[in-house]
Amino acid sequence: MLKLMHLEMRKITFGRYVITALAACFAVTGFLFFALYTDRNTVAATSSDFFFVVDSTRMVFIVFAGVLISRLIIEEYNDKTISLMFMYPISRKKIMISKLLIIICATFFFIYVSRIFVAAVLYMLNNYLNFIDEGIAILEITEYLKNTAVYDFSFSGISLVPLFFGMLKKSVRTTIITSVIIAIFFGISNEELSELSINSFIVRSLIFTIIGVIASYLSIRNMEQKDVL
Repeated sequence: MLKLMHLEMRKITFGRYVITALAACFAVTGFLFFALYTDRNTVAATSSDFFFVVDSTRMVFIVFAGVLISRLIIEEYNDKTISLMFMYPISRKKIMISKLLIIICATFFFIYVSRIFVAAVLYMLNNYLNFIDEGIAILEITEYLKNTAVYDFSFSGISLVPLFFGMLKKSVRTTIITSVIIAIFFGISNEELSELSINSFIVRSLIFTIIGVIASYLSIRNMEQKDVL
């Protein structure tokens, strides 16, 4: 499985997608920080605003997952290159699972690492610029990041939902649009996250993960019997 994953990542030149996603992540973070900082004299920013900016990185990487789905799966169906892979003496489902694991692992890793990085940068900026009312403590940041790690993983699961819609018509456009809609939906709801208890995080995470698993299963369940169209 690891060999399959490695080959898939080499095939699509994985690094360029990572660089693009990270650049978009920092652009979104910079824009939100600028909005907070410029409004500091009229509306005092709170710790909830701080975590809203940190959590907004998830939006970028849900779209990033949609791009990976399009590149690793949908485009290969459109170009018929997937048929060549299916000729190998390897189960079709195993090939698809390796692709899905790349998407899940990459999405989770970059969501979590980027949130840690953004939180650290904003914390240092706040020490100099004091744009957060009453400040923010390192202990508060570390506790929040620790508690939301499971939630980040669930986002990796729900980022597979666009696969289901994209596979219906083998459409890259549908896949990307679905991922953007999901990203916008969770971007709007990000402000509620800092007020959730850990139990609420776990319940939401389980729901999101189940949705992602069901979407993935529905997408690949008949793959062994279907011809590549």
